[in-house]
Order: sequence, then structure tokens, then C-alpha cells
Amino acid sequence: MSDHPTPTIRPATRLAIPEDAFAGPLALIDQGAPLVMVLGGAGTGKTTFLQALRKRGGSKQAFLAPTGVAALQLGGQTIHSFFGLPPRLIDPDQIKIRPQKRTLMKKLERLVIDEVSMVRADVLDAVDRSLRMARNDPRPFGGVQVVLVGDFLQLPPVVPQAEREILIHLGYEGPFAFDARVLREVEITRLPFIQVYRQTDDAFVGHLADLRGGRQVGRAVDAINAASFREHRAGSIPVVLAPTNMRVDAYNRRGLDGLTEAGRIYEGRSEGEFDLANDRLPVPELLVLKVGARVMAVRNDPERQWVNGSVGTVIGLTPNSAFVRLDGAGVVEIERTSWERIRYDWSEVTGKVEAKVVGTYTQIPLVPAWAVTVHKAQGLTLDDARIDFDSGAFAAGQAYVALSRARSLEGLSLARPLRASDIRIDRRVAAFTAAFEADAEFPFLG
Repeated sequence: MSDHPTPTIRPATRLAIPEDAFAGPLALIDQGAPLVMVLGGAGTGKTTFLQALRKRGGSKQAFLAPTGVAALQLGGQTIHSFFGLPPRLIDPDQIKIRPQKRTLMKKLERLVIDEVSMVRADVLDAVDRSLRMARNDPRPFGGVQVVLVGDFLQLPPVVPQAEREILIHLGYEGPFAFDARVLREVEITRLPFIQVYRQTDDAFVGHLADLRGGRQVGRAVDAINAASFREHRAGSIPVVLAPTNMRVDAYNRRGLDGLTEAGRIYEGRSEGEFDLANDRLPVPELLVLKVGARVMAVRNDPERQWVNGSVGTVIGLTPNSAFVRLDGAGVVEIERTSWERIRYDWSEVTGKVEAKVVGTYTQIPLVPAWAVTVHKAQGLTLDDARIDFDSGAFAAGQAYVALSRARSLEGLSLARPLRASDIRIDRRVAAFTAAFEADAEFPFLG
């Protein structure tokens, strides 16, 4: 378009978390507890807590995640890359330390792992074994303080049945990080995040808590169906959340094909250690945008005009940017941005653990948003969401993750009634989480 609208700067929608909300947990971590586990449901501020910990932390800490996409969003490195672990089931007793990793592990003082629900037990034990060996220290994790953050009642690790059987042969009771052997050797400082910031409706918060923990499921399902099995509220276009890529792709293809103009194709660029063929990318290498397309931002804007999860409609395109009218806000210009692949190294010059950029991927940070998968929606806050479970949720925690993206019942609608069978709960996980919250030495209520 030749006459672009002037961008309107408005504050992006974020969780309303007080600045000092995490003063207690941060102070506790500063005291040096060897293992701190931070668990909380959707919208309890775990991401904000991680940001605060990064700002507060010292020069000898590293932030890791179990997947490449999660590491990019975290601004850290994958667990496997940091420790040089093979991409398969790991027998911790067969760990070997790469010489170039040894110095870094010796200097490390704090290790923060996000999305711990997706970390397998054998991987956490491999982390423990690697640190003990590299530091020549028999203590759990070689004496490094470890902070684990996540929610076991959300998305679990992907473990095929054959690998589950191998884990059993290796002596694991289950595949979750809390099944790791090292956790039997170290006192866990428990920090349950209880205060929900995403939703303000106490009834909705209560129903979501019941679905998360598998309590009074029938009552919660009935209440949510009564409020949300309907056409979506007038005047708002929801993001459809569905379990499978196939169903999401069909929604987005139909939406894009319904727009008449040719649009533009934006090609992603990579530099350094970023493999376009094999890496899971935050935005497709070839991104097709058209005026009228529904899109979602997948990065936070440094100027706070939009956040990861902001949704809107494309109203103009240039060779290197898109003008988007954000739902409930103004018009913004979203330009190409770069995701950085991080590798932690020890610098003898500065005496610090340094996050070295070893690769970048540059693309416009938008994805089609007529629909997204539940998995990719994890961590998002949506003002308008429509749930299409089609033939049903297929993973434990999936229904809870989908429903808890919505800020309110008014902004939530269901394509079909929710069924009790959609609420898949791993009973071992539910029991662990209930005990964790009940027995916490430091219950954090916000």
C-alpha cells in the first residue's frame, strides 16, 4: 500500500503483575538453596519471574530449555547443546564430558531450566552426572544451584512407548523430571506459584484449577460448557486452538485462500549455526502474508507496542514489514527481527559466563492466526480464543493449556461441548503436584 497509516503506540497487553511480586522467591534463591523448584499453573507469572531472575542474577548462570523453540523464546540454550548430550535416551552412567565443556561447567554457579515438564528424567540425571564429573564434586549437580521452572500438569515430555520401556529397564518409575534419581539425593526447596494473574474471574480460575488437578471435573466441564459452548462473541475474531497441525493448517489455509490479493512472500534468512533444513523455526522460512490476513506476533516488541501473542489483521505490506491493526488497539508496523542462537562460554578475560551469539534467524515475527496448535499456544494470553478439540485432546494437560489461554469466559468459545474425556490427567503427576503444593516450605501466594 502506498499511503501507510501512522502507527499508534499503545501499551501491549501483559499480565498485570506487581513489580515486587517475586521479591520473596528471588531472595530465597539468592540464599543459595541447592535445588529450587518453581511450579505453577497457567498465568501465574513464571515467564515474568524468569525475566526478573535473569536481570537479578550474577555472571555465572545459564538459562536452558528442553527444545530449540523454547530456548529461542527464553534467550538461552538447549539442554542437549549446553551439555553436549546425544539426541536419544541417555544412560547417565555412560556420560562423557567434552573437553571444551569442562571449563564452563566448572565455573557455573546457577543453572536455570525452563519448561521442566518437558524434560525427561534421564536428561536431568545426565545434567547431574555431567556437572559432578566436570567439577570433580560428588554433590548433586556438582554443587551448582539448579532452578527448575514449569508445570508438570501442562504438556509432558514426548516419550514413545518403546522408550518408556527402556526407561523402566534403566530403573525409572516414569519419564518425568521428578522421577530423576538425583532428586532423591537433594533437598528440594519448593516454590509453588498459586496466584493467577491471567484471569480475574474467580469462578473461571476455580474451574481451571479443578481441570488442571483433575478435581470435580464434571462440575467444571458443565460450567464451562454453559458459559462458552456458543458462537463467539460479536465484534471479535478469535484465535482457534486445535490439537493437531493438520487441523490448524486447514483453518489457516482456508483463511489465506479466501483473500483475493496476491500478497507477499517473506523469506527468512539464517547466519551462523542456524540450520534452516532441520531446526524448528519460530516463523516459517517462507512466510506468505496478505492484506486482511489474521496474524499473531511471536516476539515481544522492545518498545512494548505488542507482545508474544498479540493478534491482529494485516492492513498493509512493504518489502520488509507489515502494518497490523491489533485487536482492541491501534496500528503498528512490525519489521523483520532476528532470533539469536546462544551458546554459553566461559571468558577468562571477563571472568564471566558469557552468552555468545553463534547464529541468527531473521524473519518478520508473525504467523497466521486464524488458528494455532495448543502446543504453540503454551505461554500465550489471548483476549479471544475458540477451542476446537475435533476428535478430542490426545495428551495429558492439553485441554487445560488450551482453555487457560483465554483471559475470560466472555472471550472463550467452544466449537463443540467440552467432554470429561477431553480432560486427560496423569494421576502420578497430579499426586506429585498436589503434594508439592501442600508440603511447600515456602508457599508463594503472590
